[in-house]
Amino acid sequence: MNNIAIIIVFYHPSQEDISSAIELSKYYNGIIVDNSETECLPAKINKMTYLCFQHNYGIAKAQNIGIQSIQDFQYIVFLDQDSRINKDFPIDIINEYIEIQKKYNLAFLGPTIINKDNGEEYKSVIHKKKYIGDKFILRKNIISSGCCISREALKVIGLADESLFIDNVDNEWCWRAYQHGYICGLTEKIKLQHKIGNKYISIWAFKDIISSPFRYYYQYRNYLWLSRRKYVPLQWKILIGIKNFIRLIYFPICIKDFHSYYIKMLMGIKDGLKSHTSNIPKL
Repeated sequence: MNNIAIIIVFYHPSQEDISSAIELSKYYNGIIVDNSETECLPAKINKMTYLCFQHNYGIAKAQNIGIQSIQDFQYIVFLDQDSRINKDFPIDIINEYIEIQKKYNLAFLGPTIINKDNGEEYKSVIHKKKYIGDKFILRKNIISSGCCISREALKVIGLADESLFIDNVDNEWCWRAYQHGYICGLTEKIKLQHKIGNKYISIWAFKDIISSPFRYYYQYRNYLWLSRRKYVPLQWKILIGIKNFIRLIYFPICIKDFHSYYIKMLMGIKDGLKSHTSNIPKL
């Protein structure tokens, strides 16, 4: 399908990440946007353009620049650098998108995410599966890796909120889509191997994904920013608020070098309490 473009965001990719993107670039048009502060690759990689910032502007701005750089494509597929797909994945998920779009006002469609370390499906502790079509699960928010959207929907919804930088960028995008009368969801027909966070920690029935310390700055700051927005679901505000509070209690007990995490959390809380203006560019 010549109307598909792929956007891949790099940040200090491994050689395996680079090789995977190069292989995909043999078959699809699109752009690789690199937020790394390192030496750049060639500006053209097979059918894809490579854009190097040598500065980390965050995933939201990288995705927006990618979208604005590929004007002649009807559908866009987003990939993280560590997402592993076969060459038919973009065509398959777009075909599924087109079928679902015949019945519903669809914005983002994502695949079923499989933990590439253990082969298990990532399951939400917040959302129960709500089927409204053939293996199509309605969701208030999905992760951006492997998801797709039409250019027409983006014209209505707007681009990603660059002020969020990284955490909850995809969630906010989906919530805003609902605000504009669209829906989002997952398809069980298509699967994607991916890894979220660095490791898990379990305390009785509570399971948490542990990320790098710097991510907790954005998680706490962005939570406080998003909790003030009316279109953000109340359920998310309550549950994530509880989760963030619990982390402050168990991190000193369960996390080695918890001081580095605490510093980032407290910095995020401090900046999250300040006034904030979102940055949502139009297509």
